[in-house]
Amino acid sequence: MGKTFVVIDGYTLAIAQNDSDVLFSGRHSRRALTRYDDSALIEFLAHHAQNESFWQCFQAHEIYENECDFSELSGANHFLIRDSQQLIRDHSWKLPQTYQNWAIWELIDQLQGQSCNEPICLWHPGSFYRMYCIPYRTAFKIMQVARNWACLPAVEGIEVLDEIQWNVRFASSASSDQPLLIPQILDELEETASLYLLLFEDQARLYTPNQVEGIRYELLNQMSIANLLDRELFTEILDCLATYPNLQRCVIQAEKLWRYLDCASVRQDKDSLSLDWMFFDPPYPEPGFHKLCLQQLKQAKLQYPHTIPFEAYGKQYRLVTGRVYHHAMTLLTVLEIETPADAIALFANVNEPTYLELVAWAALESCSSPIEAWEMVVDWRNREDELATLATDPSLPKAEFFLNCLSSHLARLWQNGDRSALRKGLQSLHYHFSKEICFLYCRGQMLLSGTLPFHYAEWFDGGFLRLYQSEH
Repeated sequence: MGKTFVVIDGYTLAIAQNDSDVLFSGRHSRRALTRYDDSALIEFLAHHAQNESFWQCFQAHEIYENECDFSELSGANHFLIRDSQQLIRDHSWKLPQTYQNWAIWELIDQLQGQSCNEPICLWHPGSFYRMYCIPYRTAFKIMQVARNWACLPAVEGIEVLDEIQWNVRFASSASSDQPLLIPQILDELEETASLYLLLFEDQARLYTPNQVEGIRYELLNQMSIANLLDRELFTEILDCLATYPNLQRCVIQAEKLWRYLDCASVRQDKDSLSLDWMFFDPPYPEPGFHKLCLQQLKQAKLQYPHTIPFEAYGKQYRLVTGRVYHHAMTLLTVLEIETPADAIALFANVNEPTYLELVAWAALESCSSPIEAWEMVVDWRNREDELATLATDPSLPKAEFFLNCLSSHLARLWQNGDRSALRKGLQSLHYHFSKEICFLYCRGQMLLSGTLPFHYAEWFDGGFLRLYQSEH
């Protein structure tokens, strides 16, 4: 079966041709548009391209689109929307009347044999998340490729490369055992890798389980697209990545983790180590240390990202966990817990403590605050999510400190008249489900709405916790 490669509007498609059919597979390379695998939809469009009714429906819509005046809709475009049933049910958003033509969607529904919810609609910037869609013009070009394979070079806007040309341009055959080293993909991977690695700089000042989750997922997703994940590295691959230093570093560490886990998946399924582990370089007192840590994670059966106390080889540790795709828990890193002679020694800058430094301090039951009125000295703006995560960790002896710290922080924002910062801080608490945080969130919203008078004793000096306990 022959093989060639086609780049269509940023979609990198591997196309295999036999005597009777053209088989498509591939994923979009631009994370700005979609993070989902569109192979199924691409294959569906290509398979039905020879269906005259289907083709005419697309063709008619293309003509209609070209006749439209988009002068007042800067940046607007047509999209095939994936999984849009919830969007359609939202009565606050409606398709423009002139675009409520469901002919293509109904035809897809009939051909597929089940509801696909793939309507054509007009995208307005900011109207909804465009990561759930595939451009209509791209869908049309895919069908053109499938219908006109023999004269493919003549099709406008589509680039055709045989394997020799592909190797010359990208130094890769892009086969199942070679990476997809496309400059466009690598440029975006380098950008994502730099954002990811930034979280580990300056004593991991920006690092929190929730902060890293989305960036790590995006990095691994793009590495998977480029076939740079779960594989053995060769010298020529690393040489090709020499101009992408951040990506090269992530690829090397991903391979190390892949080998460390006996070539298990690095996509971080349940009970797996996170790629983060490799950048923190935690202590390995024994070869099987990571397996003991994973056993503790499995036994804990966490539903939220909490820390886990752990003793091994005569030392005390804290396992720091996070959430991954499908809400499984993963092991981010492990902290060795030692009681210092002076609590201030735990912090590089006591006025700007990092999340991991706070975990190490909060895990020590008998360790006092490093400085007097510490919770009032630190500027906790934009760190409310961290405080809520620590405050709801039942295994931390000092969890109550962070709850009171969060309460007094929000109260100070109210006293200072910084309503926008208070709204933003409360919004970050909206996704925490503990009863204490929900109670605090509701009281903060009531303050903003004017339905709750402000009383100092209910917010400061442990007053919130006493109020919560009295009402529950």
